[in-house]
Amino acid sequence: MSGVGKSTWSSKLEKEEGFKRYSCDDLIEKELAPELKQLGYKGINDVSHWLGQPDDKRYKKNSRRYLELEAKSLAYILSEIKKSNNGNIVVDTTGSVVYLPSKLLAALKKQTKVIYLKTPKTIIKEKIKQYVTDPKPVIWGDRYRSLRGEKKAETLKRCYPKLLKYRTKLYERLGDISIDYYTQRKKGFGAHNLLTLITKD
Repeated sequence: MSGVGKSTWSSKLEKEEGFKRYSCDDLIEKELAPELKQLGYKGINDVSHWLGQPDDKRYKKNSRRYLELEAKSLAYILSEIKKSNNGNIVVDTTGSVVYLPSKLLAALKKQTKVIYLKTPKTIIKEKIKQYVTDPKPVIWGDRYRSLRGEKKAETLKRCYPKLLKYRTKLYERLGDISIDYYTQRKKGFGAHNLLTLITKD
């Protein structure tokens, strides 16, 4: 999910262990750059403004486009992995990777080891608070339903936990290995330690 350390750890693997890093966010942003520029937007944070929230008119169209670009980005990355002679590659996916076509996810699992950065319930509560005050690009599927007379912030606060609970099941199913949240944050725990956990099996 958003903010659990995907970009942090993929960057550490790149800088500390010499991995070739591919970021789906970067590729999506690159594809959207001309469109974002026309709207006065720039950067991955502004993708959330472009995407909007589920009750915005543009959301349905833009969320569909976002997933199309995400699928295109991941397909490109997997093709690059296939061509590469370097096995040290890390892919920084988005949180909505679990919504991509099953064929693409099967290819991801075949060509890589998928790491699920597990988040405890106490931290999830903090993430919910952060999201309500600073929404990021999110693909909701059918997990967003506003009630009559309910304010947008109230709907987000009520529905976001349900979305995370649903996604957690999908992440667990997709992941080949889970890394505990607190393990990642132990003093002195770095990219080498992460690699040791990932490769010990």
